[in-house]
Amino acid sequence: MAKSKKRPAQRDEPHGVGNPLQEAQAKFMRSVSNEKKAHFFDSTKISPEERAEIWERQADIGEKLVDSYAWATPDHRCLEVFKHFGPIVEVGCGTNAYWANWMHNAGVDVVALDLSLDSGGGKINKVNKNTTNVRSQGGCQVLPGGPASLSENKLSSRTLFLCYPDEEDTLEEEESEEPMSMAAQCLEHFSGDTIIYVGEFFGDTLSMDQAPFGRSSSGEFQVRLAGEFHCILKMRLLNNWIHVRDTLSVWKRSKTCCLAFEGSEDEESDSDEVYYKNIPPSGTCFGQVVTRTSAAQPVLNFYHTEALPVDAAAPCVAHLLRSPTKEPHTSKTSERHATAKKKRNKKNRPSSQSNQPEEHDVIAGEAW
Repeated sequence: MAKSKKRPAQRDEPHGVGNPLQEAQAKFMRSVSNEKKAHFFDSTKISPEERAEIWERQADIGEKLVDSYAWATPDHRCLEVFKHFGPIVEVGCGTNAYWANWMHNAGVDVVALDLSLDSGGGKINKVNKNTTNVRSQGGCQVLPGGPASLSENKLSSRTLFLCYPDEEDTLEEEESEEPMSMAAQCLEHFSGDTIIYVGEFFGDTLSMDQAPFGRSSSGEFQVRLAGEFHCILKMRLLNNWIHVRDTLSVWKRSKTCCLAFEGSEDEESDSDEVYYKNIPPSGTCFGQVVTRTSAAQPVLNFYHTEALPVDAAAPCVAHLLRSPTKEPHTSKTSERHATAKKKRNKKNRPSSQSNQPEEHDVIAGEAW
């Protein structure tokens, strides 16, 4: 009797942590071939009729899943991020509070807030002034609250989590003096150091109508976030719809340095102040930063840096980032000295550091 062929299982969620949104989404995605998913918007690969049929099926299942669960789908990699940066406060969690409930069941300390606890599914809900009750959703308490709640002392030290914060307007009156973007309002009230954002970000979206900021948050929010914070982690979600490019990114509030310049005699002001961000750089960018395990054995420590890698290339041009195997006009004597020095450094490295990668060996990133 021939053995039945089983599809390789995806990595399981942690024990006791269910993710029905991921399961339902994955079931649909498996119904579409990898070829069609990869070339969905390529008119030479897929006919208009095929594209329309897939799009309609995705729209039907997608709308149901958004109403029942959430706009974006968490995965096991996200959970490690929340555990590392917890405790968490989520603003605009929706009635389902899917992400908050998911991480709560995995042991993450999370407070979930929404302006209305009575409607909206996975969507950001509109203001309901009559909402005063606490709603328990799958073991996680959902409290009435919005951006202004972030000013409370008990929440100020938590990491702020925003998932699709501006998919819908959160204010009823367009004439309001407050910004229409709920995410931008959060920045007005949040005094903590770390923000975790899930959704499309500048330059990621495939939609021409929603470019360049995408559908998940306003340009107002993204511009201010990039101005006052710096990104220390960005990774794609493992479960995206065909037309969506959602990522999870972690942002740290930037420390600043003030440069004061004396004004000239013709100027009324006495001085001019200019501010720059202080982002701890890589150990090899502006002089080596070392950690001494002993007086005689300094070890290069590049794990402290908060600067994202700058070099990035699509596979079709990745070869342009590679350094030449030999420097031009390098003598054989110089090559022998360089090789000997590399061997000495490797030999003198403490055993505790022997399994750690060299900085140039660290490869960050993964394509869609």
